Amino acid sequence: MVDVMLLMFFAIMGLVFLSYIIYML
Repeated sequence: MVDVMLLMFFAIMGLVFLSYIIYML
């Protein structure tokens, strides 16, 4: 369960990070 939550957290953070980079470009 903890691994799944951690994976979801990193997935969301990754999407936010990519969206931020695309927005800055």
